[in-house]
Amino acid sequence: MRAASQPAQALADFLVYLGVELQVSPNTVAAYRSDLARFLRGHDALPDREAIDRHLASLLRSHAPASIARAAAAIRGFYRFLHAEGLAADDVAEGLLGPKLERKLPKALSRANIARLLDHVPDCDLGRRDQALLHVLYATGCRVSEVIGLRTTSVIAEHRLLRAFGKGNKERLVPIADRALALVEHYLREVRPVLRGRASRDPGDVLFLSRTGRPLDRSRVFQVVRAACARAGLQVACSPHALRHSFATHLVAGGADLRAVQEMLGHSSLQTTQVYTHVDHERLRAVHRTLHPRG
Repeated sequence: MRAASQPAQALADFLVYLGVELQVSPNTVAAYRSDLARFLRGHDALPDREAIDRHLASLLRSHAPASIARAAAAIRGFYRFLHAEGLAADDVAEGLLGPKLERKLPKALSRANIARLLDHVPDCDLGRRDQALLHVLYATGCRVSEVIGLRTTSVIAEHRLLRAFGKGNKERLVPIADRALALVEHYLREVRPVLRGRASRDPGDVLFLSRTGRPLDRSRVFQVVRAACARAGLQVACSPHALRHSFATHLVAGGADLRAVQEMLGHSSLQTTQVYTHVDHERLRAVHRTLHPRG
């Protein structure tokens, strides 16, 4: 498991997740920011379950039930995010009363839309970095946190594998397509040294660097994906998680074994993998027409 963030940094990451990945409305993000800032005030470490219960009990004296329910929902979503990102060993807010923060899974992009997104010829160093980044996201199904944590040594070219560290700091080896591997190798050879040369501080061996040679953060990865989506003229919501979802969906639709997909995604439970692998309705109808005696 990665070291737990300071509460302020954890909150900042969660708000980016709400606004960019879940596409929660700005008003809701602002409300959650207020609720969680009040909850975390005065804490140098992430509060435990007893502290959560004390905080919600203290609100009973001065807040309406709807406000308390929203605060509970914000805390539930916050700790679920921390656990999913490997920043907390347990979801200490699990079972907390109040409405749950629903997780809205994006729709998988079609293969045609993936091709439009990825088949772009870049004309600058940052464009070549972005192209390699996009291909890695779709070719491996890695989470944003895993991609920004990649190192130059994460690429095992001779075996066509990528070494990623997921939840609980668990290492896994994920196959990477030849095209994606070639783009990453070109980036490593031709682009990364240029970006690293602009750094005011040594970024170490972090794989993906910013224009100024700093390690990319999750916000910038989201921006790269959104910009590529706009450039391709896609009229669909697109995020790094949509590429991860598409990765899994296309594998299963192509006949991949669910447990193999589970391993590639880094899920500890097969049930979690099934959330990502909804049935392609066109494929379902095709199977029905082909195999049903009265199809």
